[in-house]
Amino acid sequence: MSDEAQHQALEPIVAMAEILTPSLIRAARALLHMDQVGLAESSGISRKTISLIEADDSPPAHPKRLEILRNLQKHFEEEYGVEFTFASLRSGEGVKLKRAYTPKPKPKS
Repeated sequence: MSDEAQHQALEPIVAMAEILTPSLIRAARALLHMDQVGLAESSGISRKTISLIEADDSPPAHPKRLEILRNLQKHFEEEYGVEFTFASLRSGEGVKLKRAYTPKPKPKS
């Protein structure tokens, strides 16, 4: 098999490797001192959905679940400056902040 063919064969695997895992979501929330309710409010994704996703370690296969995971990743990255490191042959997964995080003040009722 040529190098190009091997690369093409590995593309779906690499793409799947860069999908949020339940532990990455929990780690990002912990880094931001955020509970599931806070994430639900800020992302527009229900707390129940977040809870179900965090409890399911199986590889995401359903298109709707993949869409939710991509939306959560985008939300964490754009709103809070979270940077995800996905597991590879050289390192494990992790989270860090690209910039200092200052919690937004809660609106007064």
